[in-house]
Amino acid sequence: MTQTDPVDPAESPLGLPIRVPLIPGETTLSLLARTAAANGPDLPRLLRVLDEGLDLPAEGLDPQREELLLSPEGLDRLAVLLDRDADQLSRALPGAHPDRVADVEAVCVEPWPDELGAAPLPACPLCMEPGAWLAATGHRWRPCPCGRRWLAGDDGGYLVDTAPVPDLGWALQRHRQLVHRLGPVGDALLADAHQVMLWWWVSIPRSRGPGRDGGRGVADVWHAREEALGMTRHRRRVAPVVVYPEAVTLAELMWSWEEQRRKRVSPAAWIEAVVAELVPVGTLTRQERAPLDYWLEQHRPETAGKSSGRTAADRRWNHLPALHRRPTEPGPFRAPSCLMWVYGLPLTSVTAVCPRCNGRAPSCRWVPYTECTGLPRK
Repeated sequence: MTQTDPVDPAESPLGLPIRVPLIPGETTLSLLARTAAANGPDLPRLLRVLDEGLDLPAEGLDPQREELLLSPEGLDRLAVLLDRDADQLSRALPGAHPDRVADVEAVCVEPWPDELGAAPLPACPLCMEPGAWLAATGHRWRPCPCGRRWLAGDDGGYLVDTAPVPDLGWALQRHRQLVHRLGPVGDALLADAHQVMLWWWVSIPRSRGPGRDGGRGVADVWHAREEALGMTRHRRRVAPVVVYPEAVTLAELMWSWEEQRRKRVSPAAWIEAVVAELVPVGTLTRQERAPLDYWLEQHRPETAGKSSGRTAADRRWNHLPALHRRPTEPGPFRAPSCLMWVYGLPLTSVTAVCPRCNGRAPSCRWVPYTECTGLPRK
């Protein structure tokens, strides 16, 4: 059988009567677990169709804990089992992508790595299917496309019902508009802005947030959202959600800087614009300003010149600093940030020191980066 041949249902090893719908981005083991639940055979029996000698964990299988790695032969067998075309599975399942499958010699079950951004995200029960799990592909959280749930992979995976805070739905709409207008640059700037807002959330006590002395500061706004979402006892979990609207505003301001920095505009003037928009009192402490300074250190004013690229989106992307990595899939929160601190770890210390730059490069201030950019320009 070739990858483009249609599957004859009569050839299916178990003759499964029900084909569960494919969910783009789902983990392979999650799809098989849903298939088993819909058709009766237990999950281990389905897995042994892919490889009779497959070694299964004694404590049972759970897509929240493990993933099924497919070999090329395993993908073909999975296509027959599910009555699907192998190419269709490769498009829908990250674990069935040709680049992933090519590196696997035999079908196997492996636990998700014990690192942030590796664990799967629970699928939205409103527009996908309850109990399904999505591959994180390095991203710890994101809003569901339907706008009614926030998906997170930390702490074993959890969902946040965003309906009580309409600002979150408007933020998603503005995020999409930014990406539609700018291409992947819009998502990259949002990732940067979100990092800045998380820095503020960690650093700023509610009793003294930006703008506190001049009225209701962002820290108070975030606390009000936490209360509306019913998450005041889980503030750390909900922080990426409650800062989202301000992150979108800052991303829009970051794009205004990107448009101007070819003209050697003053960074101080841009900071003033940020303060005017986000900080009613009109001042930032040194701690509050620090993430913006780190961002400007990379997004420096440059001599005017035309960026290379075939399309306008390509040219915009190629103008970004080296630490930006182009997203490999569409959707919000798919681009990584050029600001490398890790939410959940201390802002003022590192877990290890880069041997190349001794932790002084922008890429390695908080954690060593495999593609260290070296020391910043003078």
